Amino acid sequence: MQLKLLWDLQELDLAIRATEQQIEEAPALSGVDEALTRLEELKQLLTDKELLFKEDQKKLKNLEMRTQKIVEDRKNLKENMYDGTVSSVKELEQMQRKMELLAEEKNGLEEEILILMESLEEEESSLEQLKKEVESAAEDLREKETMLKEKLARLEDELKSLQEKRSRHVKGIEPKFLDRYNLLAEKHNGQPLARVEDEICGGCRVFISSALRGHLYNPEAMVYCENCGRLLVKL
Repeated sequence: MQLKLLWDLQELDLAIRATEQQIEEAPALSGVDEALTRLEELKQLLTDKELLFKEDQKKLKNLEMRTQKIVEDRKNLKENMYDGTVSSVKELEQMQRKMELLAEEKNGLEEEILILMESLEEEESSLEQLKKEVESAAEDLREKETMLKEKLARLEDELKSLQEKRSRHVKGIEPKFLDRYNLLAEKHNGQPLARVEDEICGGCRVFISSALRGHLYNPEAMVYCENCGRLLVKL
């Protein structure tokens, strides 16, 4: 009877250890860390792209201001050419040349503006798509965190139930058997007992000697495997 109780205690302890391991490993296996990293990467990418977008918007505004300044300069220059205040042919030629240079500069700026506007449209579209990806990644993280929280709560409940069951169970075990169990458990990594099946030790898979076999039928006898030292039980 005592050996059967010890065997059941070992099963409980193994279940407790397995549950504790699941609790320990759950965060790493939940995908939360990966989801958080992904979200942070997307947020940083979004921040970088938004900064670039603002810089290009500022650049566009400066180009438009420069173009408008050229338009005003050409208007003033044209007025000066034809208001009769300038009579020198050479000066008029210089003013005409300046008008042409300003026109060339204006054309160049307008081409830059057109290219930049197209680029801004693409950047804006890319930003909208990236914002959706950030929202999706944030939702994925929330879902994984919720699932992890629920899983940990379930495992904690299971562990508490197993521990309470163990506490009740050990009350029926005699001290000398419990002491031997605890001593062997330290030595054999939480598995101090081995079931005998077909005259073989379930712990080390070695045949039980004929000298020990007869003692296995005594439910109160503590028989140890001659090879691994585990307490043998024949259930």
